Amino acid sequence: MFTRADFNIFDDQTLKGRLDKIYTQLDPKFEVFGAQLQAELVVETKREFSLHIAKHLRRFKNPPMNTWMALSESSRGYKMMPHFEVGFWDDRIFVWFALMAEMPDKTDYAPLLASQTESLLRDFADYDLSYDHMTKQKFPMSSENLKLIQDKFAKTKKGEWLLGKVYLKDNPLFDQPEALMADIQTTLMKMVPLYELVQTK
Repeated sequence: MFTRADFNIFDDQTLKGRLDKIYTQLDPKFEVFGAQLQAELVVETKREFSLHIAKHLRRFKNPPMNTWMALSESSRGYKMMPHFEVGFWDDRIFVWFALMAEMPDKTDYAPLLASQTESLLRDFADYDLSYDHMTKQKFPMSSENLKLIQDKFAKTKKGEWLLGKVYLKDNPLFDQPEALMADIQTTLMKMVPLYELVQTK
């Protein structure tokens, strides 16, 4: 489904051209993969998730630097609640479990996440962390980086709490698209228990 050729959409430097390629080449893939993930999440959680695909409606000049789909339990949006994201930059695919700055009660989640430090270090040793979904910056899982993300999330207005994986386009998995999609799905589904945990806060 996702292939290296998908990154070519970012070679188009025009707003209309890049958006047209996103809408016609990537969004149909998001629809199909998103439906697969929705079905898996129902099985795992007994919860209904809605699929949200970025539409970039407020762009009038510069082409989008990235594009994505999100899965949340609300049909109206996703940024104000815990959710999953899968998306593209020009050189990577990202898969995040995300608690974003727009969440009205985000500081309520901080103590619960802090209490999970030991299990996060153990269960997600090969995962990445970030505190800003709008940059490519990421940090490998470690006690120091987990504290950094935790502090940014808890103490700064724009701080976010992101856990997941990044697949750079030179990753050998892109030579085996089926294996790539399976790995992305496995990466996301492994974070489901953490998603369910934060629902108990």
